Amino acid sequence: MDKNGPLEKNWTVLRSERVLKDRWIDLRADHCQTPSGREISPYYVLSYADWVNIVAITEADEVVMVRQYRHGVAAWVTELPGGVADPEDRSLAEAAARELLEETGYRVAAVPEPVSSLYANPATNTNRVHTFLARGVTFDRAPNQEAGEEGMSVHLAPVAEVVAGLRSGGILQSMHVAALSLALMATGHIRT
Repeated sequence: MDKNGPLEKNWTVLRSERVLKDRWIDLRADHCQTPSGREISPYYVLSYADWVNIVAITEADEVVMVRQYRHGVAAWVTELPGGVADPEDRSLAEAAARELLEETGYRVAAVPEPVSSLYANPATNTNRVHTFLARGVTFDRAPNQEAGEEGMSVHLAPVAEVVAGLRSGGILQSMHVAALSLALMATGHIRT
């Protein structure tokens, strides 16, 4: 389904300029030419490290969610625990388990199961978001949240409530809607 067909040809990058690079963002302006010869310039590309998120379910069949302020939309949003896969993480599964523990204080019982690896936004971003599923998570300690996570709160939501939130728009982060839908299909909570 995602294979290049005979008429699919990539754009040519004529030149590329770095616009901004710091620890969080790497923005470049590509000057491109389409296969038919049309120039598109500039075309901005954001290079990010891969992201991870985790659908963590307790023994009581509750999903561990977080609610945090998201400055881009100037609103508080309910999401999955997750973040950037750090270079020190030995695997993406370890990164997801680390993010869960840091943000919520919940610990995985076993190595999280991979659910999906999707492009975050293939129009402008280079990275993927990797979703993992962890069952039987238990509370271990107080969260250790970063400065940008100030005010973040942890919420345990029954799976049925999460499914209803997916249908009603109660969960607005599109990557997390996809992650939850795929993970809850894997657990049998959502049937296709």
